[in-house]
Amino acid sequence: NNNNNNNKNGNNNGNDLTNDGEDGGDVFDGVPEAPSAPPAPPTTNNNDDDPSSARIDFGQGSGMIVNAEGYVLTNAHVVDGATKIYVHLTDGRRFRAEMRGSDDIVDVAVLRIVPDDDVDATTMEEHERSMSNLPVARLGDSDRMEVGQFVTAIGSPGGLDNTCTIGIVSGLKRCPKVVGIPDKLGVLDYIQTDAAINQGNSGGPLVDVESGNIVGINTCIRANMEGTSFAIPINKVMGIVDDLSEGKHITHGYLGVHMSTMNPTLARYSNKLQLQKNSRKIPEKEGVMIEKVFKNSPAQEGGLKKFDFVTEIGGQRVETADDAHVVIDRAIIGEELSIKVMRDDTEITVQVKPEDLSPRLKQLREERSKRKKTKARD
Repeated sequence: NNNNNNNKNGNNNGNDLTNDGEDGGDVFDGVPEAPSAPPAPPTTNNNDDDPSSARIDFGQGSGMIVNAEGYVLTNAHVVDGATKIYVHLTDGRRFRAEMRGSDDIVDVAVLRIVPDDDVDATTMEEHERSMSNLPVARLGDSDRMEVGQFVTAIGSPGGLDNTCTIGIVSGLKRCPKVVGIPDKLGVLDYIQTDAAINQGNSGGPLVDVESGNIVGINTCIRANMEGTSFAIPINKVMGIVDDLSEGKHITHGYLGVHMSTMNPTLARYSNKLQLQKNSRKIPEKEGVMIEKVFKNSPAQEGGLKKFDFVTEIGGQRVETADDAHVVIDRAIIGEELSIKVMRDDTEITVQVKPEDLSPRLKQLREERSKRKKTKARD
């Protein structure tokens, strides 16, 4: 099931999510060349203020129908900025769709098939007949997947409709930092596969070959690694799809800290590397250590400091950085979150008010975009 969108921007890039200097991977932008899409007609009007002179870009991605009412799942970056969305089925049927909700952090969007704007009684009957036997996907349980299971990725890479590639589950619970998107830590873990995925596969299903059930949504690849791609587990998607279909905003907690799982051996090694930098030594302890506190962040305002060892967040014990990120992601925005830390062998408790991650990332993308444009001019 393909989602075509007419987008005046034409740049739905999702690979500006990492900190400078980090490997950002290569997140599909959902805007490959679509051979089936006709080019925009030429215009001699150079007036930028005239809407008729605007260039219309066509993009193509993939998706799946998840119920008989015509709700469709795809990646948020596939339809980001789209002014019109159409759903094409492999049997030739074509529908208009509208956005119901999206979460750009998890990178999931929910669409719904709707009648055309200029529908009359006759075309409404035709629309209802076409809607009567939609191919509804069977959803599986991504928590039951194991490394080595055969999977197939289905989509429309480069406009090649209904393309299937096969591979295995190469890894499970790949954290966003490993994938190359560290800003999404705690939000979700990815399924890794070696099934070939290219631009246009975004939003398409990753299917368990044995059962035929969908276990993930194909979403990104690593630019520096061949045969390595990642999918969002379907269980994570279904946990938010009801809220998205109702147009609700999905929040993700943000504190503004970089944490790592530390142990004495790693601390000693890091301290040796930093001997010539005259920096403060890392405590040789085991636990969740704060490596950095970002400026003007909730963490800084709440009093968290570098080298604090976090032991408890919101009443929940945390033993690894992943544990901490998950608790932070689920925190209630704007409400005080109690965090216990060990600082110089003294246990203290600080109160931090989490912010929503999404506005922060949008601001970060805008700043990076401005820096890139400045460098390009220089």
